[in-house]
Amino acid sequence: EWILDFVGPEVPRQIRTKTISKFDDIEDCEGQQIRQQQQQRPQLLMNYHASFLHEVILQFLKSAPQAENRTEQIRQFWDGFVLFNPGLGHPNLEKQWKPTIEFLFSTGKPILFTAHSELDAERDASVLEELLAKWHHRDLSHFKECS
Repeated sequence: EWILDFVGPEVPRQIRTKTISKFDDIEDCEGQQIRQQQQQRPQLLMNYHASFLHEVILQFLKSAPQAENRTEQIRQFWDGFVLFNPGLGHPNLEKQWKPTIEFLFSTGKPILFTAHSELDAERDASVLEELLAKWHHRDLSHFKECS
């Protein structure tokens, strides 16, 4: 099973969860077409959250206040992150993204950023460099720059 969580202020609010199952026909030993059993079908579960990731995390923490090591569980929940054109360096968005970016850094997981334009990428990179400078006392060997 694969799970994708789409999180961000631009995610459509009317969509919550969607599941896609692979319905491959297979043949039995006599060449008859049969359907795979439900538990054998690969599934893709897509969750949609129309808010910043740090807001989703706060919502989870409020819903499970007694869970032990819940912060560490959240850090380990995702395998990586992709931010599609987040606009981190845009003057109206920079402060809104800061708690999410700090959380992403704390996970040590891969992060991929895209941008609308070269200018957008340069502004985002500037903000990321500034935030990374605040993390100078940490091991940043897992951060790589791609061009």
